[in-house]
Amino acid sequence: MVLIRGVVEMLQSASNQTRSFIDFTKIVIKGKRLSSATVSKRLGELIATDALEEVITTSKTGRRVIAYRTTEKGKKIVYLAEQLRNALHSN
Repeated sequence: MVLIRGVVEMLQSASNQTRSFIDFTKIVIKGKRLSSATVSKRLGELIATDALEEVITTSKTGRRVIAYRTTEKGKKIVYLAEQLRNALHSN
C-alpha cells in the first residue's frame, strides 16, 4: 500500500496531544527517522488540508511556541488509512 511517507504517522502522533516539530522528527518508519525536510513538507501539506492545526502558545520567557494537533478531519484520515490497511492485510 502506498501512502505518502509520514502522513498517517504524524497524524496519529498528534491525535491525543500536541506535538512539536522535533517530536515529528523522532518518528521512525521502516528503521529510518523522518528528516527535517520531510517533516517540514508534511506539516505544510497537512495544515493546508486542515488535517493538522497549529497551537501557538507563549513560553515563560515570552518566546512563541508552536505545536501541532490533529483535527477531526485528520482523525478521519487516520481511521480510513487503518481501514484500508486492515482490508489489504485480511486477504
